[in-house]
Amino acid sequence: MTTGLPGGAFAGIPAPPDFDLTRRATAFEPLGGKAFPVAQDRWERLVTTTTTTAPADRVWAALTEPARLREWFAVPSGEWAVRGAESTLDFEDGEFFYCATSRSTPPTGTQPGVLEHLWRWNGIGPAARVTWTVAPGPDGTAVTAVEEATNPPSDWRSWNGMGWPGILDQLTAHLRTGANTRWTWRRMGPYVQTPLPLMPFAAWEALTSPGAVKHWLQRSAGSLAPDDELTLVMGDASGTVRMRVTRLVDSGQQFPSYLPSLDFELRRPSWSRALTGHVWIEPAGLGSSLLQVFHSGWEGLDVPDPVAERRLLTAFWIDAGTRAQSLCGPRPGPGGPHGWSAGGGPPERRPEPDLAATFGFAQRVMADLGGGMTGLLGALGVRLGLFGALAAGPAGSAELAERTGLAERHVREWLWGMTSAGYLEVEDARERFTLPAAHAAVLAHEESPAHLGPGFELMASMATVVDEVAAAFREGRGVPHERYPEALYAAMRRMSATWLDRQLVDEWLPAVDGLVARLERGGAVVDVGSGGGAALIALARRFGAAGFVGYDLHAPAVARATEAAARAGVAERVRFERGDAAEALSGPLDLVTMFDVLHDAPDPTALLRAARQALAPANGVLLVLESKSAADPRDNTGPAAAVLHATSTLYCVPTALADGGPALGTLGLPRGKLVELATAAGFGSVVEVPVRNPLNSLFALRT
Repeated sequence: MTTGLPGGAFAGIPAPPDFDLTRRATAFEPLGGKAFPVAQDRWERLVTTTTTTAPADRVWAALTEPARLREWFAVPSGEWAVRGAESTLDFEDGEFFYCATSRSTPPTGTQPGVLEHLWRWNGIGPAARVTWTVAPGPDGTAVTAVEEATNPPSDWRSWNGMGWPGILDQLTAHLRTGANTRWTWRRMGPYVQTPLPLMPFAAWEALTSPGAVKHWLQRSAGSLAPDDELTLVMGDASGTVRMRVTRLVDSGQQFPSYLPSLDFELRRPSWSRALTGHVWIEPAGLGSSLLQVFHSGWEGLDVPDPVAERRLLTAFWIDAGTRAQSLCGPRPGPGGPHGWSAGGGPPERRPEPDLAATFGFAQRVMADLGGGMTGLLGALGVRLGLFGALAAGPAGSAELAERTGLAERHVREWLWGMTSAGYLEVEDARERFTLPAAHAAVLAHEESPAHLGPGFELMASMATVVDEVAAAFREGRGVPHERYPEALYAAMRRMSATWLDRQLVDEWLPAVDGLVARLERGGAVVDVGSGGGAALIALARRFGAAGFVGYDLHAPAVARATEAAARAGVAERVRFERGDAAEALSGPLDLVTMFDVLHDAPDPTALLRAARQALAPANGVLLVLESKSAADPRDNTGPAAAVLHATSTLYCVPTALADGGPALGTLGLPRGKLVELATAAGFGSVVEVPVRNPLNSLFALRT
């Protein structure tokens, strides 16, 4: 662009020295349109996510504090973010949710926050589960909303799938600007769903006869015949409404569903034009259906208080749905004030199971059984080197058998089994199998931070002690460490090597202020519950001027660790002793470590007290690694928690009981419990250290 000014006209105005408009504009992102759906499973599960630069605690406040929630979502009444409480979310447009909060865990450090509800649109119809996850990350906070429903209506996915990105965009826009971003007016609705205890065709017949229409629609005149006009009594002081059917589709008349429906117009004397609407019934499981009513066209009405009109219509259709239920037969008794669960029958009668729920859970169990069987095949893949051989390149069964020195027929069956589980890919024409690079990082490459291959060996080894643990269940005793196979401890060593060999020295210690410099100058280090010795060996290789001692209660572990130190060439600076560290610790020590040990200790408080007394008073540090766990056990859910609970049941609790300990369990030391024990032991500071570990949390304790 030319200015028409002489070249020296701007000579006195200095240009910004480093102003890059393109870079700055890219960093200053547009306000909206960032949320997007990431999963839509079988019309039953919707996943939508977005990322905001706001910190996780600020996002959580916007999601849970009533004053903030009303600025971008809806007006809450009751305890929206308290577990076990019930509340409403009022959109102030005639529609609302009844909510029951089942989980409320704020984000802490690197741990995501989770808020989970069951809710019902307008307090009726099927309940859906909504889970909000607020996950802190290096580039901001990821917010994910997951809505799940059982046998939802056919348009549930399209309606809700389009709505969730807008809701999350409202949240991120509010976080960026602080302004009210809530859309308080909707062009559509109310959208009311009512369960009926009949199949659709039978329900339609029951509701469309003249007598039935008079009852459930409160008809005072007219019929459902197209272009005839019905007068409906609203049931309150608002008077009547006129309804004209514009299109009637009877059962079996319209491809492809052949379900019945009708379109209508609705008029009131105060409205400038008609609302349009749609009524239909669709299946909702064996022997049941959903009556659904939907309106549109509000933007064309010129009324002084459209919200009041919407509320009247919502109340009318809720009441009409209740009357429709009475015409279709008795309804199963709800459990709880909003019917969150179906229950019932006299105490002497066993309630009939919900078939949809039964078969849904059967699918879950089948998936778990498939996962367990896949785990055993995975153990073969690790033990026999099959994953490593496939990481070298694609192979057919004969070629892979040659690479590994194994029998082709066994290899072929294993390949197809792992392919069916989604671990491998196969070229149909040549039957050559590939281990994708991302899968190889998890299964074959031990240097990968995501390496989980030894977990299969761990599972297979634990399966061998199920009979022993079952006997301990019956007899109320523990199971000594000596009863577990050596393969189990080897798998544990390989699992821990993923982080001890590659994260302890390079990532964890530098994250603790002053610790690396102190160890580089020398100092004394003790590892409590040293197991195979991997932690001290890794530290000894890095810090040549320091001395190291490991304590373990079990002689075989001490012998294994001593041999490992000799092989690593650090035996002159690292020694392992059998003994109770609560009695053996003496100082002054610069560093004490307890990696996945404290929850199994015979006396956790005594052990912490001994460590505090042994630490150098100025700046000695105790590092405690424990499994990630929530304060409320009900919040320990998902695959990682299932793995940890199984490990606790089969190993940690039985062995801790055998040692005479309280057996806190693998998930028995959440942050709050650890702080409580540390405070009782005399520690003044407990700080969580950020680590890249999906199963564990690391804490630095100082006096």
